[in-house]
Amino acid sequence: MSETPFKRLILRAVLRDVYPMVIRLVAVPDYLELNDFDDVFHAVLGWDGGIGYTFQVQGQEFNSFRRRTRAKRLRDFAFHRQEKFLYVLDSIDQWEWEVRVIDQQPGAAEDETPVCVGGRGATPPQYSGGPTGYRLMLKRQEMGDKMFPPAEVETVIGMLTSAHPDGPASTWEVLRDVIAKSGASLDRRLEESGPLTPGRFSLLEANERLAKLLQYRRFA
Repeated sequence: MSETPFKRLILRAVLRDVYPMVIRLVAVPDYLELNDFDDVFHAVLGWDGGIGYTFQVQGQEFNSFRRRTRAKRLRDFAFHRQEKFLYVLDSIDQWEWEVRVIDQQPGAAEDETPVCVGGRGATPPQYSGGPTGYRLMLKRQEMGDKMFPPAEVETVIGMLTSAHPDGPASTWEVLRDVIAKSGASLDRRLEESGPLTPGRFSLLEANERLAKLLQYRRFA
């Protein structure tokens, strides 16, 4: 059994620096600890546990590497409607979600189960290099080999050579190698992720993943 009374929080999370927009709306009981909320949100997204998280709330920072975070609950912040906080997933890729408290409702027994209540846009592949990496993947998928056309690459290198005539030739070979490897890396990520469909969102699938988590976890 959960603590009573409790509130049902409706939270709207918007992923920063990603287009098309990625939005998730979730309803959760306010007695959730931050690490439990993190598990719930990962399930909604279809991501695994990742490498750490950070909450920046009311001028304070709580992250997965600090012991005090584990005991902190959403209710401890006494959120008001429309209040915002920053939630960062993965300490390496830095997926920044701006979360707003859309509503608070008196909790009832049927409201204890976390649920996704809406959304927009596909979740990016988790390990795509953060927002910048994801944008590059989308561009590569759209443009293919035209993203780094050899003629344009050589034109740029020619301009750099003219601007820096004393530069060693090895510098430009390194640049060519970096560009070639960048294209190969993007192709590999796209092969691993499968075709990107940035506009797609399925509420049913999000809640199926969440239900699977809740089969093994009880948040109370």
